[in-house]
Amino acid sequence: MFFRVIKQRLLNKSPSAITQFRSKDKIPNETLNKCLKKAYTPSGKIYAKNPGILQDKLTYFTKGGINRIQVITDFDYTMTKAYHDGKKGLTCTGIVGRSSRVTQEFKDENRRLLHQYYPIEVDPHLTPEEKIPYMQQWYDGIHEALKKCDIYKKDFETMVQESEIHFRDGLDAFVDMTFRMDIPFLIFSAGIGDVIDACLVQHGLKKTNVHTISNFATFAPDGKFIAYDLTKLVLMFNKKQHALTATSYFGDIKQRNNVIVMGDSLGDADMAEGVHEPGTILKIGFLNDEGREGSKSTKTVDSIEERLPRFMEAFDLVLVDDQTFNIPLEILSTIALD
Repeated sequence: MFFRVIKQRLLNKSPSAITQFRSKDKIPNETLNKCLKKAYTPSGKIYAKNPGILQDKLTYFTKGGINRIQVITDFDYTMTKAYHDGKKGLTCTGIVGRSSRVTQEFKDENRRLLHQYYPIEVDPHLTPEEKIPYMQQWYDGIHEALKKCDIYKKDFETMVQESEIHFRDGLDAFVDMTFRMDIPFLIFSAGIGDVIDACLVQHGLKKTNVHTISNFATFAPDGKFIAYDLTKLVLMFNKKQHALTATSYFGDIKQRNNVIVMGDSLGDADMAEGVHEPGTILKIGFLNDEGREGSKSTKTVDSIEERLPRFMEAFDLVLVDDQTFNIPLEILSTIALD
């Protein structure tokens, strides 16, 4: 009944709102057709470099069954909306930077660091290896400023309560489906783990099957913030490295070697590198805007059209300007029912 309700809700959407699949080739697979025609993308477009490979992967997922599936996803602008009501969505660091629980000095320093390092993060002409040292410096600066704020673990909960964080439409149904079917759901984020978990709890998404690999703080016995381990930072550009060392997590679910990977940056495509004897890896990319790989504040800006080929190389399916989770939801429900 649960799956039928989801499908009926998607089918009740206006047919005119369903975007067309963009590719040089037609889609020969009925399962893929069914997924894409039912799913609802209000303003987005769907792209794939090779729909034949995409349809084969969906077939392998269906044949392998639910017991072989796991989900790995980024958090900022993947689980959350990049835009809501025309406004840019908040990231983990944005939630902290706007909170009443931090000092004005921290906010000023956070803004200064953003202006200094964000253009480097989004510069398409620098390699990930060239960016990593600068991203570590950025985190180090935030860390030092945060230590001066006299904050406690409970303050991260307050920060989330004060924020306007918006999860993608359909994400709650997707997470609930993975919980009901006992599918491991890993959040792999370069953000702030304490903020992520607070967001999950407050929005009812912290299920027993949901785990987070991110940057978590250490706290004193009274809950006071001590530090982050700056030697083990998870960054946008080193997720592959951390995936390879996450042996305890992937080892516990080594029989689940069919993986749905989702992210909004090119580095997210490598998040399944630690999977034991990987089987089929289905990669879904959210291409939101110029904000993560290019910046309007720099001369190195790349448009969506310029970035799209890189995303199509990295991901099997690319969703452009779609602020919902409806495509992944429909894909998972179709796999579960077939």
